Amino acid sequence: MIIDSHAHYAHPKFQTEFPYLCEEGGNWTIRRGTCDELLTEMQKSGISGFIEPSIGFDAIERQMALVTANQTCMWAALGVHPTRCIHTPRKNRVGLRACVEQARADGAPIVAIGETGLDYHYPRGQQHRLRQKQWFAYQIKLADHLKLPLVLHVRDADGDALRILRRYSSRLHGGVVHCFGGDLPTAEAYVGLGYALGIGGRLLWDDEEGRRLSETVRRVPLSALVVETDAPFVFPDIGDGIGGKNQRKKLCNTSLILPAVIRRIAALRDEPAETVEETVYQNTVRIFGLHKKEINQ
Repeated sequence: MIIDSHAHYAHPKFQTEFPYLCEEGGNWTIRRGTCDELLTEMQKSGISGFIEPSIGFDAIERQMALVTANQTCMWAALGVHPTRCIHTPRKNRVGLRACVEQARADGAPIVAIGETGLDYHYPRGQQHRLRQKQWFAYQIKLADHLKLPLVLHVRDADGDALRILRRYSSRLHGGVVHCFGGDLPTAEAYVGLGYALGIGGRLLWDDEEGRRLSETVRRVPLSALVVETDAPFVFPDIGDGIGGKNQRKKLCNTSLILPAVIRRIAALRDEPAETVEETVYQNTVRIFGLHKKEINQ
């Protein structure tokens, strides 16, 4: 079984019929369907569960509606994405905490805080970076209060992110560095703080980042890896021959790519794919405190 540790099926791209990526006979192909049809296909393909993190505070209601309707296969992480911090008033910190506590009281499957962290990829003013750090620190404290792991989004900001995590090291409860693409020393720094690395479509690229990530995946402990997609984003390398230009703009990545990611991890480590699949599944269950009775078999 496979659990996608990071996907956004509440994203507006999944609200109507859409083209989506899947694998067929070892090749990438495109199908069309609805979110319900896709979830059914994924479960038939051995994708037994999904963790759905928040992006914006204003989208939590839509996110929770989807998770609540699919509790046999979905869990939620609630938080404020670093790029949304500048647009999210400080007063919403109280609202976020109240939202998480109420959802848990209602029995909703809240398993983490996030995604949260730092994103320096696009040029932004120092005030925006300060706001990101303030929200990051708050969400670390909130996760500690609730004894929950964190789903981290760190992009071009590992130095600052690691400094903040070390400052709060006694208040951390593990989690995942989502969409990790860094080198081995950076990976070891996160693993040393109790974090696993989320590995997805970028591992299936033969470029500088893909090769660097491949070397990291080869050398870190298997106990430090989980798989993810960031659906509908972060595609594997599918070449230029699939779909027309207009279709590719609308194309959604999906959890159906994960068997290929697992095979790649297995090949890099010279281990059986079955061993990798079972280990990353158990890693995800452990990190997020999932229980087998809650997972759709």
